[in-house]
Amino acid sequence: MHRFIKPDILAMQAYTLKPYAYRHKMNQNENPFGYPEDLKAIVLERVAQADWARYPSFTLDELREALAAHSGVNREMVLVGNGSNELIYVTLAATVRPNDQVVIPVPTFSVYKLLAHIFGAHIHEIPMLPATNFALPAEAVIETAQQHQARVVVLCTPNNPTGTAYAPADVERIVAESGALVLIDEAYHEFTEQDFTYLLERYDNVVLLRTFSKAMAMGGLRVGYAITNAHLAHELHKAQLPYSLNLFSETAALVAIEHFQSHFAPLIEQLKAERARLISALNALPGVHAYPSAANFVLARFDQPVEAVFMGLLDLAGILIRDVSTYPSLDGHLRISLGTPDENDLLIRTLATLLT
Repeated sequence: MHRFIKPDILAMQAYTLKPYAYRHKMNQNENPFGYPEDLKAIVLERVAQADWARYPSFTLDELREALAAHSGVNREMVLVGNGSNELIYVTLAATVRPNDQVVIPVPTFSVYKLLAHIFGAHIHEIPMLPATNFALPAEAVIETAQQHQARVVVLCTPNNPTGTAYAPADVERIVAESGALVLIDEAYHEFTEQDFTYLLERYDNVVLLRTFSKAMAMGGLRVGYAITNAHLAHELHKAQLPYSLNLFSETAALVAIEHFQSHFAPLIEQLKAERARLISALNALPGVHAYPSAANFVLARFDQPVEAVFMGLLDLAGILIRDVSTYPSLDGHLRISLGTPDENDLLIRTLATLLT
């Protein structure tokens, strides 16, 4: 049976998450406050009035128009997909050929490397180090991209799982000097002041990715979007399956955009405040170092074995966090998604019990 599968696929490890029983889910960087109930009612009313027998919008013009206005760009620059993961896939499918070179600073979201492997790329990982708070090594990225004539450079800012917001000057240098298409994943951009849409006015080799899964509490509905120049958007769309977004998800995304300032912006500000509070509380615990974060999660290094800390939180309080200790440079590290204030309090109290 294996003879039908490409050798590169047989050699790969799939992207997996081990299932755990939990009471407090703080492992996947979701919005702990959820999609507001009054907005759910609006979505359900609109969907109930729609004709479910008909295919959803083919061009998604209404949603693309709303996203363009929300992002300060033109509609022709926006491509919508079934989560930003689909748009990572689409971008690499449209650009990467077998034996092309792809440059990825690590540690970062592992799906970039997984998909690049599927398309037959040679991957160059550029280490980012704890000693520099995982700062982007722009010079090394540029040199590697130029030396190997890289097809694509992938950047995630703020970066998952480190929470690092890359210096805009470093990002622009990579765009200007690498010679590659630069895919910039901005999944967490609502939690920082960064906005790289200005690069689209200066360069033609940038694709920005954004998502509704984090700040807008729609992880279960799978909506993401790409912003790039109109020519690239047109070409990338050719690699996308038709009708990638269903009626329900499209409607929920439109309602979220319509009510972003009134409903989601205040929750984002509350999460930013919780982030600062959690980092301070973690750094006050013995044997813990929490790094600066510009996202909705915190990366922390523990002196105690991380497996004991991970299981202790789960066993004592039902708190599920993410063990990232197998990522490059992250031995002894755990990633903690921001919870509600009560969940963050419980986390801190439980850690204090475990570590003292």
